[in-house]
Amino acid sequence: MCNLAIKNIHTTTIFGQTTGGTTSAENLNALPDEADIVVDIAAGTVGVAGVPSSAFDWAALALAAEQHADTVDHADGTPGLAAKLDFDQGDATFPFGAHIAVVGGDRDTGKVTLLRHIAVDDCGVVLNPLLVEGQQHGGVAAGVSQALYEHVRYDTDGNPLTANFMDYAFPSAAEFPSFEVHSTQTPTPLNPLGAKGIGEASTIGSTPAVQNAVIDALAHLGVRHLDLPCTSERVWRAIEQAESGTLPDPWSEPPSVFARIAAGQQVDEAGLHAAEGI
Repeated sequence: MCNLAIKNIHTTTIFGQTTGGTTSAENLNALPDEADIVVDIAAGTVGVAGVPSSAFDWAALALAAEQHADTVDHADGTPGLAAKLDFDQGDATFPFGAHIAVVGGDRDTGKVTLLRHIAVDDCGVVLNPLLVEGQQHGGVAAGVSQALYEHVRYDTDGNPLTANFMDYAFPSAAEFPSFEVHSTQTPTPLNPLGAKGIGEASTIGSTPAVQNAVIDALAHLGVRHLDLPCTSERVWRAIEQAESGTLPDPWSEPPSVFARIAAGQQVDEAGLHAAEGI
């Protein structure tokens, strides 16, 4: 149960179910312009402090607010029992996580099969576990698809070769195992809920986890790198090159601009400390 001081609501009308010339607000000893409102989360009721027996459920309160619209402050443009607020927490939050993928492969064809995927994501305080798990499942599926299937191709003249779903590969649920998703909760200090973002955060961790799993499965052959996506053709070709001793060197020099950017950079210890926990 929590106490909320609700202003700009004329409680004599909002709580006013008129019976015999009196209102329930009068029975609740409510002040006409402002009252100390008690919200009982467990019972799902709203009432005036000190008179719990006459509390309203949310449906009755919403109906009263609609029937007596002139008694509710609608300066924010919301109708009925509603409120609108733009909240600025001042800085960004940083969700994080860890992903592990287990893959199997066919050496003769190069086909890769995802056998198991474990995702642990931290989006701060989890407000709705079902929605968080849904974002994790969708994110893993999208990330795995990027790692193993999806590829936009062009010919030498720049014409698209994957212009429809007959040519553009992407998986269905039949190609996926049952994802194992979990959450840790590290609250952010930047908002009262302690919540961070989760919007398909698993797309970030799942793609490199699957790519690294494929490369790890080929590491005993000397394979150190595969471009995405790790298609059957690319995996098969890497195996053939490894067995014939013709694997290309995966290293390439980075563009010179990176050397100029890195020159003179220093670690900002104060910035690193401020970022902890957000």
